[in-house]
Amino acid sequence: MKSKIAVIMSIYRNDRNNFVKLAVESILNQTYKDFDYYIQYDGPVDAEVDAYLSGLKDERVKIQRRAENKGLAQSLNDLLNIVMPMGYEYIARMDADDISEVNRFEKQLEYFKSHPDLDCLGTWAIEITSSGDEYFKKQMPESHEGCLELFRKRDCMIHPTVMFRRSYIEKAGLYDLDTFFGEDTMMWAQGFASGCKMGNVPEYLFRFRLDDNFFNRRRGWKYAKGIWQLRHRVNKMLGFGIVEDAWAIAYAIAKMMPTFVLNLMYKNARKV
Repeated sequence: MKSKIAVIMSIYRNDRNNFVKLAVESILNQTYKDFDYYIQYDGPVDAEVDAYLSGLKDERVKIQRRAENKGLAQSLNDLLNIVMPMGYEYIARMDADDISEVNRFEKQLEYFKSHPDLDCLGTWAIEITSSGDEYFKKQMPESHEGCLELFRKRDCMIHPTVMFRRSYIEKAGLYDLDTFFGEDTMMWAQGFASGCKMGNVPEYLFRFRLDDNFFNRRRGWKYAKGIWQLRHRVNKMLGFGIVEDAWAIAYAIAKMMPTFVLNLMYKNARKV
């Protein structure tokens, strides 16, 4: 399985069938064909979604069902516990409402081969609305050094764009389950703490969907408190200092702002 990919994706009850179809087709239509596609049901899913996925004839699709909703981190860990012992060299993330460009896997594998020191590789992404309209072009640092510098303030990878070498999971471990949210942030922190190297392909190889409630779900006291706790924990883990804690406080305060202010701040903050 030297270059075979395990794609891991979670599905839950709120995932809409039209978005799921676009996500799944974007994976099955990849120019690079040597992969298996593991889909974890995180509790009951929509009947149309289940009918669509159950009706797929592609032998690469492997559906795992679970009656109870346990969250994204647990779902991804369940899938990692399946695929890691099977010897896959690469593990690619995908979300059920996003779209991978058809050459995403091909481009990421090419980049890995020319950068053998990397353990984790994301891409740039075009953020889209529920209707599919372009919202923002999101870039991330290409180099490991740039990723680490940005991570002092915020995430340096777009989670569903990521492809791991198995070495990343071997070094960093599974997703942390002790978070209100931000399992991806903790995964990057675990990677940096364990000596993993990260980077991003400087091409738009992904379409990341912002749902209609994106900003409302990411504001308020509970979310602000969670941001502070998460980033302060990361800062302690990586030996960051008062400057990084100040950024965390500012980030948390921003989550108390009205939705239209968050919208403006989001676009400006996303400029690397």
